[in-house]
Amino acid sequence: MPETTQATQRIVVDREGAIAWIRINRPERLNAFVGDMRDRLDAALEWLELDSEIRCIVITGAGRAFSTGGDVAYMQELIDKGDAESFEGLVRIGAAIVRRIDSMTKPVIAAINGPAAGAGACLALACDIRIASETASLGFTFTRVGLHPDWGGTYFLTKLAGLAVATEAVFTGGLMNAERCERLGLFNRVVPGDQLENTARSMAGQIASQPAGVIADAKRTLRASLHRSLPDILDMEVDAQLRAFHSPDFREGITAFIEKRAPRFNRENGHHG
Repeated sequence: MPETTQATQRIVVDREGAIAWIRINRPERLNAFVGDMRDRLDAALEWLELDSEIRCIVITGAGRAFSTGGDVAYMQELIDKGDAESFEGLVRIGAAIVRRIDSMTKPVIAAINGPAAGAGACLALACDIRIASETASLGFTFTRVGLHPDWGGTYFLTKLAGLAVATEAVFTGGLMNAERCERLGLFNRVVPGDQLENTARSMAGQIASQPAGVIADAKRTLRASLHRSLPDILDMEVDAQLRAFHSPDFREGITAFIEKRAPRFNRENGHHG
């Protein structure tokens, strides 16, 4: 994948050192997914996971929206054609994107610059961290058009905000503003719109400076904690600590602490190679 795709592309990838930005780039339709956009997003995530120079990924939207999910006009075409096969393909690639984010060793930050609705809201929740503009909102708007949530929405919404909030959000199809999303723990932080990208960049840089192997293990353990038992998690923690012990990053971290300096961790992916 090239360092920067052309601005005419609907999924644009930019690299800033160890940070990669994925921009959903269809601002004239509020970044609604159409055509091969889902596949391109999946491919971008796959390539960035394999790129040893990239340590953190930020997903955001071009223009005034993060993403309003599936393109309704395209859905109408599929209904008119009775094309269930194409519709199933869209649903399955959405699930594949969420599985990929979940299994990636690299943290993925959603920089939510405006409305995130339908699949856009679910994509945001599937990411590891969510930083939002004051103009951002989340809407599980599927029922408004007669659809069931997908892209892991029912899973992450319930895990992050609880069953009562998830039930209300899904059943009503209403929008939640940024302040409420932050209060519920759906957004990690809310910042003025003109500070969003710099805030995301700063956090991504902070994460990128950490030992990649430990971050990868921590992501795996944290996500496993959503559905595995305490004994399982304790075993995972022991395994991760032993891997860390044998990593050069542990020696560097301890040495830097004793020498009262900032650690210089490996640029590669540590003990995950």
